Amino acid sequence: MNLLILIALGQLVDAYFRWLAFSKTESLIIKRKIFIRSALWSVLSVFLYISLFKTFGINATTYKAALMLGWLPYFFICLREIPGLYKHIFVLGMGTICSMVQHTISAIIFLKFDLRNDYDIILMDAAGYLLLFVISLPALSKYFINLLPSCEFFDSSPMGIYIAILPFLIVSVNIFRIADDTLVHSDIERFSRIYLPVVFFFFYRYILLAAQNFYDLQRLERSKTALEEKLVALKEYNALSEENQKKISVMRHDLRHSYNLIYAMLENGDVEAAREHIRKQKEWLK
Repeated sequence: MNLLILIALGQLVDAYFRWLAFSKTESLIIKRKIFIRSALWSVLSVFLYISLFKTFGINATTYKAALMLGWLPYFFICLREIPGLYKHIFVLGMGTICSMVQHTISAIIFLKFDLRNDYDIILMDAAGYLLLFVISLPALSKYFINLLPSCEFFDSSPMGIYIAILPFLIVSVNIFRIADDTLVHSDIERFSRIYLPVVFFFFYRYILLAAQNFYDLQRLERSKTALEEKLVALKEYNALSEENQKKISVMRHDLRHSYNLIYAMLENGDVEAAREHIRKQKEWLK
């Protein structure tokens, strides 16, 4: 029973770190829904693992099956509340890399103990894995909170899917190699499971910075284009305004001339001429 609880807690912790990648942008209501559903599934998974291990026994195959498939419910719980499949795939891949490194380090540690059977090895691995996550909680929390790159990475097609599956491509070879009935692998295999993810983390940071600079340049270009369009519009508005001012000036001159004529006609008592002039002005205004 202790082993099953440790496995369930380990998967819940995995889901928590993956959730942190979305925590900046989601509301408190969404957070509560995901937390409640994940906690309920964590409890339910204990009983499912009881059935699994009671039916097939506690061995490398059943333990790895629980680890490799246990993420699915948490993935869909989060995906249901937070849209964006590519982002979820990317975060899951990064979480898989982190989980693999933690399991490998845990295995290196428990191999120093005199473990005589599969159950002891599995129990020590599950406990060591959970302990390592607790110890690295501050660093991992900070990393996963700032994990997701700009949304432009995932909105563009087909680049979005390439970036989403990149972490899985990095660890795919290791995943296939450990999907067997062996609990303890060779030192070379364990080293590769640490070496490749660490190299990828540095590689990913470089890609992220380079791409961020690229998108910043794109945004600057768009801002420059928008400013140039505004400048052209202002120039056109200024030219139109000057043209209207000239027309208004001409109209004012014509009005002054017309008023002067009317005034002169009225001064001379030529009312009919003044009326005729006003009639022509009205016709012209039409």
